[in-house]
Amino acid sequence: MYDNNPVTLLNLQRLPARLDYQGAAVLLNFEVLAVKALVEIGLLKPLGNPQGNEHKYFSTRMLLRLAEDEKWLHDATRALKRHWSEKNRKKSSKRTPKIIPLPPPFKSEEHGPSS
Repeated sequence: MYDNNPVTLLNLQRLPARLDYQGAAVLLNFEVLAVKALVEIGLLKPLGNPQGNEHKYFSTRMLLRLAEDEKWLHDATRALKRHWSEKNRKKSSKRTPKIIPLPPPFKSEEHGPSS
């Protein structure tokens, strides 16, 4: 049985027919967040067309094929780089630097106060 432990998954004599994000990440050697981004980008398709936040599963056979496909790995890696770069750009553009106005310069009288 597979318990979401990468070592357990890789040591199984027979892989399960479908895997979740964690299993897909192990087989493709990507982080789980990267697998989610690949789904969002459209380079990885979950089984059954799940909606929104539904749990997503992937065909193990498809994942193994993709793991052997050097062109797909290259395209996925480049797409992830662009994806994270765009996300970071949007994130940093939302941040507006806090500008604290400086107090007016101190004006000293040349001769001091008159007495």
